[in-house]
Amino acid sequence: MFARTYAGRHATNAIYHQSTPTTANLLASNVTTRGMADFTMAQLKELRALSGAPMMECKKALGEVKGDVQEAMDWLRKHGAAKASQKVSGRDAEEGLVSCTVSADRKSAAIVKISSETDFAGKSPAFVNFVTHVASATLQSGEAGSIEADNVLPLESDSKSVQLALEEAMIAIRENLGISSATKLVTEDGILVSYVHGRVNNSDAGSAAAIVELIGSADEETMIDAGKKLAMHIVAAKPSYLSPEDVPEEAVNKEKEVLESQIAGTNKPPEVMEKIVNGKLRKFYSEVCLTEQEHMVEEKTTVAKALKKLGLEVKRFESAFI
Repeated sequence: MFARTYAGRHATNAIYHQSTPTTANLLASNVTTRGMADFTMAQLKELRALSGAPMMECKKALGEVKGDVQEAMDWLRKHGAAKASQKVSGRDAEEGLVSCTVSADRKSAAIVKISSETDFAGKSPAFVNFVTHVASATLQSGEAGSIEADNVLPLESDSKSVQLALEEAMIAIRENLGISSATKLVTEDGILVSYVHGRVNNSDAGSAAAIVELIGSADEETMIDAGKKLAMHIVAAKPSYLSPEDVPEEAVNKEKEVLESQIAGTNKPPEVMEKIVNGKLRKFYSEVCLTEQEHMVEEKTTVAKALKKLGLEVKRFESAFI
């Protein structure tokens, strides 16, 4: 009796093991877990690489569209980006990167500042790609000058809008991202030269950037070299204005009031006090005006004098910092 019972159980177990698929069998048939019958591991891996979205969301997206990777990307944009946006809404985005790019003929350029919540995410490949995409799209805009964030979103680069690139970045990064500023410069008579400081992963995105417009009689190679040095100077010195003529009258009057209060009660004649104030104003201009600053790359000369020696003049500049 015992022998027959044991034999019967052994036969039953053998039948069970023969009919139950192993993990290896499941992997071989591309069905690894419950809920993955509609897509393969290869498709899941591809979607993860394309979107950067979490594994579970990629599984859900592929399940919803029966394994079509492109449709799954669209599903993630509609649901994943919206979910990410709701999750991070209201959180401060004070980190980020800046980027600038210049056209091949150096007649147009763009500089942008994009914010993220953390420095770690701000230096991720997904974020770097988004920042440079915004710069490229801004360069291709038909609008010059400062561009509002809402007007940047429809702009395209490589047939992809900034809006779509933003959605993809938010899916991958899961942080609050924003376009802090975007500016396009155009020149007819001069050339535009840029410099990016603290580049991330050898990209055109970094912690600071500047673009300068130069005009003059020098050859292009000389102008590009001078422009790069000047852009480097701007990143280091952070001028507020181009020249003394560009300083608002209100700012000048306020500075005069401060200077006059500093020497009040010295019983000096009015004409002497005026000379002292004017001298201090020149010091003020040398601190806040690009042309009056001491060049931080070309030693022992001001920016204006260094450029004049080369037959050049700086017409304007744009800068951005994180």
